[in-house]
Amino acid sequence: MQQALADESGRLVLELHRALSEIDPARWHAGAADAARLKLRAIEAKVAHLTSQSWPEKSAALRVKLAEVGAALAERLPREDITAANARARWMAFRKSMTPSYEALQATLHQLEIHVPSLRPTNHRRSLFHVLNAAVCMGILYAVPDPAWAIAISGPLVLWAWTMEIGRRWSERWNAVLMRAFAPIAHPHEWRRVNSATWYLTAIFSLSLTQAPLPCAVGLAVLGVGDPIAAFVGRRWGRIPLVHGRTLEGTLAFFAAASLFGVGAAFLFAPGIALGAALAIACAAGAAGALAELLSLRVDDNLSIPLVASGAAALVTWGLGL
Repeated sequence: MQQALADESGRLVLELHRALSEIDPARWHAGAADAARLKLRAIEAKVAHLTSQSWPEKSAALRVKLAEVGAALAERLPREDITAANARARWMAFRKSMTPSYEALQATLHQLEIHVPSLRPTNHRRSLFHVLNAAVCMGILYAVPDPAWAIAISGPLVLWAWTMEIGRRWSERWNAVLMRAFAPIAHPHEWRRVNSATWYLTAIFSLSLTQAPLPCAVGLAVLGVGDPIAAFVGRRWGRIPLVHGRTLEGTLAFFAAASLFGVGAAFLFAPGIALGAALAIACAAGAAGALAELLSLRVDDNLSIPLVASGAAALVTWGLGL
C-alpha cells in the first residue's frame, strides 16, 4: 500500500513538473494560460483525491507535502479575469511561488527512492557562465607548459568548493549568504543540495588527474556547450518528452552542438589530427555526453557529462592509436 501510494505520487509529481515547466519565459505564448490552467486544475483534483485516501503512518510526510502542493495550487493559480498584459508576469510569479513546495515534495519522494527532476527555469546568465567556465578551463589547459599544472590549479579550487559546501551544511546563515551571492546563476534546488559548480570543479579536477589533454578538452567542450544548448532548445522548442524532464529536441541539439565544438577542441589540442579522426572523437564524446545528460538524475550532470564524454573521447583516441 505504501509503495503504491508513493509510486502514484511520483507519477503525479512528474505530471506537475511537465505543467510547471511549460510556464517558462522561453515557452510562453498566447493561449498558454488557458492550457496551463486546465492542466493544473486537473492536477489539483488528482492531489485532492490522492490525499483523501487512507495513508500508512510511514507515508504521512509525503501526504503532508502533497497536501501543501494542492493547497498552493488552489490559492495561487492566477485568476481567469487577469488582463492579457499582466498574464505573463502573473504566471511567471506563480511558477516561482510554487517552486519551494515542489522542491520539498521532490525531496520527500527522494527519501522514498522515487526520483523526479528538479524545476530548472530558463537562466541565460547561468548558461553564459557555463560556457565561459569551460572556455577558461580549456584555455588554461592549452596554455600550461605541462598537464600536471592543471592539477595544481584545479586542486585548491575544488578544495575551496567542498569547504564551502561543508560550511553551509553547518550554518544556515552561511548557506543563505552564499546562495544570495550566487543567486543570479543558482537554481532553487541548490539551496539544499551540493551546488552544480562544486560538481563542475570536481569533474575538472578528476579530469586533470588523467594527464590527457585531448580527451579532457573535448569533454569540457561537450559540457560547456552541449548542456546550455540542450536546455535552451528543449525549453523553447521541446515537444517530444523522453525521460527526467528531457526532450528529444533538446537531446539532439546537445549532440549536434557538443560534436561541433568537440571537433574544434580536437583540432586545437591535436593540430595534425585528420578530420575523420576528429569527427569520430567528437561525435563519440557528444553522444556519450548527451546520454549522460539524459539519464543523470541521482548524479549531477555537471559531474557525469564531462567524465563520460572524456571517457568516450579517450576510448576512441586509444582505438585510433593517437
